[in-house]
Order: sequence, then C-alpha cells, then structure tokens
Amino acid sequence: MTIQLALGGLSYALLDDTQKRLIGLECHQVDAIDSNEVFLFLERALDAKGLNNKALKSVTCLIDERTHLFVPESLASEQSNATFLDFTFRIPEGYIQQTDRIGTIQAINAFCYPKTLKDRILTKWNKAKITHSSTVFLTSCFEFAPEGKVVFVNVRNRDFDVVVVNDGKLLFHNNFKFNTKADFAYFLLFALEQNQISNVETPVCFSGLILPNSEIIQLCSRYIKYLVFVEDRHVLQVSKVFDDVPYQYYHLHYQALR
Repeated sequence: MTIQLALGGLSYALLDDTQKRLIGLECHQVDAIDSNEVFLFLERALDAKGLNNKALKSVTCLIDERTHLFVPESLASEQSNATFLDFTFRIPEGYIQQTDRIGTIQAINAFCYPKTLKDRILTKWNKAKITHSSTVFLTSCFEFAPEGKVVFVNVRNRDFDVVVVNDGKLLFHNNFKFNTKADFAYFLLFALEQNQISNVETPVCFSGLILPNSEIIQLCSRYIKYLVFVEDRHVLQVSKVFDDVPYQYYHLHYQALR
C-alpha cells in the first residue's frame, strides 16, 4: 500500500502483490490543523474498508509537506541540510529531518515533517518506508522526459508542483499555492517566464488531481499551446475498477508501487 499524506488531504492505493495488480485507490480532502488529525482521518478511512488492521506486505508513506529542498550531493550533510532547511522554512518545533537520494540529479531531497507523524506511522507499520512525494514525482519526470525542454505539473487540491527538465537536467522545481484558476495560470506562466520557456513551443505535462476539461486547463490553454497529460505507461496490471479513473489521478502512487 502507498499512502500520500498532506494537511489538505490524503490518498492511498493498494497493490495485489501476487498478481502485480493495482486494485484500489481512494482520495480524501481533509480540513485538518495538524498531521495528527490527518492520520486519524486515514485510520477511519482504512477502517471503513476493513484495511485498518490488515496485514500488508509493505507500506510506503509519501510525505507531502512543502518544507523540502534539493541539495547537491557535494554540499549535503546532516548539518548543512538542517541549516538549509531552517534558513528556507524556519523549521517548526517538533519537526524532524529526513533525506532521499535522487541519483538522476546527484542531489539529496532534504525534508522535514512532524516527529509525531513518523511515530504514528512506524507504530502502526513498523517497517514502513517513508519518503517525500516530490522524490517520486521528480524521478518520474526524468523517466518520462523527452529530449529538450519539458515542463511537468503535479496538481493537488490547493497547490501544485512545477518541474522543468532540459535534456536530462533539472532546471527548476517549485511549489505554488492557489485559490482560483487565475492564480494557477498566473503562477504557471510566471514559472515559464522565469525559466525563459516558450509557451508556444515547450510542452507542459500534467498529472495529479486535474482533468482535461477543467476550468484550469481551459484557461491555461489560452496562453500555452501544448498542454498534455502524463502518458499511461502501465508496467503493473490495473484492475478494471480503474477504467473510469483518469491515470493522472494515481500516477504518483503507481510510480511509488513499481
């Protein structure tokens, strides 16, 4: 099972490991003030499906905190990572630091999240793997990126990530909050302008909680010529119950389960 946890919502996906088949997915919007509330909501959601105390071969938790940054391996160390994080975000009290290595860019994804959340996860699933959602997203961007420049956008309920890749090199990564479709279009166009990216030549590839006929896409299409959605490149089998679920909705879970 993979679980994606954020203050604005959570989702989880189930894989039948014997058949290598994706068999379940649920997404929930959660109005929570802290990660403890999110985790309690997760337990109630799992309990409703009879999964709360079910034995699982493996559990991967994707932390969706915005408090993360990429550090070149040559500069990375426990102390320097903590210094960079605190300088950028003013690490809240009770948060702990963790790192993921991203070999494709020879960098460390340093992130922090509440220690209470880690304790809850490992108390419930003592062998759970904990990683940052942006690690999975960025890794998938390099897997799917063609030659030249391409922009990847991963959408959540009220924020989105933008990644710019050029010939296998990371040029840009940032996260933007939005309240309206106009906010979304403004920040996306701002990211393109900052990176001197042509909005008539460079493809922008979407994944996450967004549909091709959404108002956001309709607005963005006025200014960006090539809007595409992440390709459905299934390696695992997918249950027929997903026939009506857009692939981009579970793209990150699918990548984390592979």
